[in-house]
Amino acid sequence: MKTGRVFYVGTHRYSFRPSRRSDGLGEPAEVIGVAFVTPEGKEPRVCFRLRYEDGTEDFAPVSETHHYELISESDVKEGRIPAIVY
Repeated sequence: MKTGRVFYVGTHRYSFRPSRRSDGLGEPAEVIGVAFVTPEGKEPRVCFRLRYEDGTEDFAPVSETHHYELISESDVKEGRIPAIVY
């Protein structure tokens, strides 16, 4: 079995770090795990644990499927990055 890295790209303008690029494409972050996260005053939720190229880490809710796309490492290397659409 062969496995590969997975990257999260926020596609909503209010996503955490949707983009620092001038071309309107999203900023890929490697998915480095999945965890239950409990924001203050809210219910626990399943989130992706993300790491951006500069080392910044964050969590993003798995359930907010309209705010992101998951892409492969080859997509990142070949420049097939989703655009910010919302």
